[in-house]
Amino acid sequence: MRYYLDGTALVHAVVDSPESQALAEWLDNHQEELVTSILARWEAGEELISLDHDSRMRVYDQLGGIPEIPVSGRSLEIGSYAVAAVAPYAALHVGLAAAEEAITVMITYNPEVASAARLYGLRVVTPGRDPGWYLR
Repeated sequence: MRYYLDGTALVHAVVDSPESQALAEWLDNHQEELVTSILARWEAGEELISLDHDSRMRVYDQLGGIPEIPVSGRSLEIGSYAVAAVAPYAALHVGLAAAEEAITVMITYNPEVASAARLYGLRVVTPGRDPGWYLR
């Protein structure tokens, strides 16, 4: 079993937010099962651009140990179907995770990603938030 972290999860992992402590504890217990993607790193980089250079480098060092899954034709195909219902980033994250058999859980703080992930059979985990928070 693998857990896919999208860009919002990567940001919450390094920036102080109400959910940061819960996410940090959750990540500590699942280090060996975590994966992410170049898309998630790029998305997180956009959010973290306001940090000074040294802080950004610490963030990249902290997140650098999380393996990346490749962007495959299958992931783009799944994402192209999902883009009819959600924004492109959300669709691509879902496509990336759903294309990998070993990934069964999406870690996200984005309601579009969470909703679309469920449609593709992925369980959604959002440490620090109530289950189903994105369904409201």
